[in-house]
Amino acid sequence: MKKIAELTLEELSLRKSKLKGVVIGYGILIVIALLLLIYLQAKPILFVPVSVLPVIGLPLFLSLKMTMDEIAKRKEEGDINL
Repeated sequence: MKKIAELTLEELSLRKSKLKGVVIGYGILIVIALLLLIYLQAKPILFVPVSVLPVIGLPLFLSLKMTMDEIAKRKEEGDINL
């Protein structure tokens, strides 16, 4: 896999849109899991795995942030490496 700095602006935009979709899906999954646990009146011990989900998704958020920063930097520089 190429490093972010080696990707073209077009590839970065594609990567950003894919990561955005994954992050949205991941967020929906967390909300559904929490609502399901609340609806089923689960014991507090079952909330521990669900409370760890945001930490597990942290690399997704960081990758999306790095991609967005790289796109902004390139647009600022005027570099359109297509």
